[in-house]
Amino acid sequence: MKYKLRVSDVAVKQLESAVWMFAFNYDEVAVHTIAASAFELYTKRLKLLDFEKTMKDGLRPEVYTEFIRKWDKPYNFFKHGEHMWEKLDEIDYDEETVDLLIYFACEANLMGPEEYRLKCAEIYRLFFIIKNPQLIDKKVFDNTFVEAAKNAGMTIDELRTKKSLQQALRLIGHTFSNGTNTPYREIDLD
Repeated sequence: MKYKLRVSDVAVKQLESAVWMFAFNYDEVAVHTIAASAFELYTKRLKLLDFEKTMKDGLRPEVYTEFIRKWDKPYNFFKHGEHMWEKLDEIDYDEETVDLLIYFACEANLMGPEEYRLKCAEIYRLFFIIKNPQLIDKKVFDNTFVEAAKNAGMTIDELRTKKSLQQALRLIGHTFSNGTNTPYREIDLD
């Protein structure tokens, strides 16, 4: 069967796959590769997020440089087995890199057209911020997230786990923010 795929459709499918695969501890190479592809489509092709400006405005220069290094090396290694035109046999991998890639791809997705905004992007963004409270003002974090955790009968540490991310994803299923289902069938990832 032949059918047409738009760039925005592919980006949505890649991002949704990356979020679910990350949450359910699928192979980190596959997760990173799919997340990086979604990230590139959202930022470079669809231009939904000015990544460099957002990163440079939000991070200290040395943190930005370190992130680019952490992201670029595995991305090129996973695609080509090299970095900076040098063949590599191995690299050191840092899971925090894919965490950030997914986060920024989610941010870009949520800036796009409403009919393409994923609920899993909203859930992942919340999960990422709870895991990284240093990224937002402490008072805002305490008032928003610590209070919400108490109201849910959970601690903030419980919300920071992949188990809580898995539970939230199972609860929402494969849906867009407007409540319609994504093109995916329900898949049990356990």
